[in-house]
Amino acid sequence: MGKWMVAGLLLLNAGVVLAQNTGASLYATHCIACHQAGAQGAPGIAPPLVGNIGRHGDSEAGRNYLVRVPLTGMVGTITVDGLRYNSNMPALSVLSDEDIAAVLGYVLKDLDNVKDTSWLTPEFVARVRSSGGTPNETHKLRGRLPPAQGN
Repeated sequence: MGKWMVAGLLLLNAGVVLAQNTGASLYATHCIACHQAGAQGAPGIAPPLVGNIGRHGDSEAGRNYLVRVPLTGMVGTITVDGLRYNSNMPALSVLSDEDIAAVLGYVLKDLDNVKDTSWLTPEFVARVRSSGGTPNETHKLRGRLPPAQGN
């Protein structure tokens, strides 16, 4: 195999690795400060994502909620695993539809071990984005979802 072919394969492999790590990189840049490593949360500051958000992927309303949180942000008190959180989730709406799908996919699939994230596409994110919304509306949407065990 020639050196140019090897170089081309290395670049191709680097691109695949980069694409696979986009969600992790976005999480490290935009989410880890509050939700912490492994999405374990910080008591009183930001709720854990692991063990809590994956259940929402089973319904259309839950999927909309999962995508709306990073798009619109969220304000208002929530209770997760018996702990109350009264902080503001900032909107990450400056991220592209692809980036929102990547970071949410990373949290759901890689950290929360959700098996089916096939619904989570940039096109789905674009549809949710086009419906608009506010942080308060996202909080109200959360209130209409079935509670998780222990909440």
